[in-house]
Amino acid sequence: MSFLASHVLPVLAPLGLWSCWIIGLAAFLEGFWVTGVVLPGALVVVAGGALARLGYPDVLALWGFAAAGAVLGGEASWRSGRLAGLRTRMPPGRAAQRAQALVRTHGPPALVIGRLLGPVGGLTALAAALSGMGRRRFVAWNILGGLVGGLVHLALGYLAADILARVTPYLPRPVLPLVLLAALVLVTRAITRRARRGAPALRDALGALRAALADWPPLRRLAGWHPRLAAGLARRLDPGQGGGLMLTGIAVLLVYLVGLFVDGALDLAFVPGTAALDHRVSNLAHAWWTPDGLRLAAWFTRLGYVPVATLVALGSVAAFAGFGRRAAAAGLACAALGNAVTVTLLKLAFGRDRPAIGYFLETSASFPSGHAAISTALYGSLALMLWRERLIGPTLAISAGVGVAFGLGLTRLYLAEHFLSDVLNGWVVGGIWLVIGLAVSEGVRPRVAAGGRRRAVPGLAVLGACLLAAAWAGATHRPSPAVRETGPATVLSDLPGAIGTGAFPVEVLTLGGAALPPVSVVSTGAAAADVARRLAGGGWARIPDPGPLSVFAALREDLTGARRAGATVPLAFRAARPADVTLRAPGSGAILRLWSAGQDAAGGPIVAWAFAPSGHPADWSADAARSGRSPASTARARLSPARRGGGGTTARAPPGTPTAPCS
Repeated sequence: MSFLASHVLPVLAPLGLWSCWIIGLAAFLEGFWVTGVVLPGALVVVAGGALARLGYPDVLALWGFAAAGAVLGGEASWRSGRLAGLRTRMPPGRAAQRAQALVRTHGPPALVIGRLLGPVGGLTALAAALSGMGRRRFVAWNILGGLVGGLVHLALGYLAADILARVTPYLPRPVLPLVLLAALVLVTRAITRRARRGAPALRDALGALRAALADWPPLRRLAGWHPRLAAGLARRLDPGQGGGLMLTGIAVLLVYLVGLFVDGALDLAFVPGTAALDHRVSNLAHAWWTPDGLRLAAWFTRLGYVPVATLVALGSVAAFAGFGRRAAAAGLACAALGNAVTVTLLKLAFGRDRPAIGYFLETSASFPSGHAAISTALYGSLALMLWRERLIGPTLAISAGVGVAFGLGLTRLYLAEHFLSDVLNGWVVGGIWLVIGLAVSEGVRPRVAAGGRRRAVPGLAVLGACLLAAAWAGATHRPSPAVRETGPATVLSDLPGAIGTGAFPVEVLTLGGAALPPVSVVSTGAAAADVARRLAGGGWARIPDPGPLSVFAALREDLTGARRAGATVPLAFRAARPADVTLRAPGSGAILRLWSAGQDAAGGPIVAWAFAPSGHPADWSADAARSGRSPASTARARLSPARRGGGGTTARAPPGTPTAPCS
């Protein structure tokens, strides 16, 4: 199992067979022409291929569900085309024209070709029905198309995940966030383009479906028995009603986000692994501090500075109101104000301490992150309102809103001003108020005049003044880095006793909490840098920190199977701290990680050693370690160059863990 799989599979395990059903449903929605014109279900099937690469669930099961969903979607498209009661005709749009051209040119094989062309697949089945294709020929070619389409989409996801699984363990500092942001922009653009192009066809389909259902005898009888219930459901599901389908969807999303926040808060309170992961991420960010990185993060994080955010909110609300966009003004004001009050109350209620290693000295509580909440409640709502008022397109709105939210949250993690759970739950709180603001906007919209009384000049004046004031406040807000006195190093007068009682941690974990080979040697008398220098004289090579070049070298190493100089390895943590030094043994792939672990009674440095057969946790098992076949036992002979010069002592780790002397 790959390093990535060891992180992802525990999250996927609770889904069980539901992951197959979800992928099958996505394939059905893609194959049914009514939903396929707007929903890119193929992306979900591709994601299923990525899960198969991680080993969960079984690839044959995924293929079966994906193919079955596609076949059923094609069947639904064919039957809707033959159902006289719907009086179906080919919807407008380029995809429908391509589907008709495929059927005219290729006949039944068009059902296979269309599966590889996104929304054309379901429309091809509809075109086949309207063209009079025979039932038996349609069924045979529809099944073949479902099998081929499912296989191709799963293969694409499998290949993409294989590359991702080789790259992500190394966690490059600047590259991975940029790649994720680029992928977000591309996926957002694909989804919005599909939805925009398919909207006319979807409206036609929903209109025909509503007309057919209204004439369906069972529903007509039910409406006659319960007229008030029928009228209420009709209003709630009416896409043209201001309080109809959109507000129904908003209510469902709001309930989900509230449940998500409650779940995150309970995890923080009752799941020990949550706090442990928080500390590992904070220490990792601290280890990656650079002067340029700190300057960039300190500059960008000012977008969440309360005076800056307040001025941006006031100016935006004034501009919306001045241009007669009162619904947008009301929604944005509600989201920003409600978020501010909620975050303040939650900080007082939880009272969580901030990370002790934060770059700036902050006085407010840590949970949830106010900057993360502002990023979604204010900047996300602003992008959403600009989109709803048709001032910007959906791709720009989603990319800008999510980009600002991601960037602000990342700066809070990098500066170690918040824990990971603070940022995640801050995003959720802000998302809750974004949804509430949207609901307020849509609820107010029918009751305000179309344009209202316009005061464009005052609105622009207030907006300009607020933005200038916000820029000035951000430029002059220069908090000094926190000055923290360096406390005395941890002194262990009885090192063997500390190891035996567990006071000296020997567990080594990945960032996600998966177990790695534990500490097997604890030495005194030489600092970690000195140990690394001595081992380098004996042929051990220092492994570089994760970065673009080292990650690229590691990727080539994985693909070719040949060891390459300059390749990095995944990070490992002891006592929530990443290793100070990582070395590779000469002539083998064995890995040695070193941590500075305090001082002994005489003031000598203590160093914890952890060996591994390679950089991936899949190459180590606890059973092998208990039976003595551990990396430490195989690499012990190679430590001899570092032993010359004596003077150090070695404490033995817990029983069953091999040790080797060091000086």
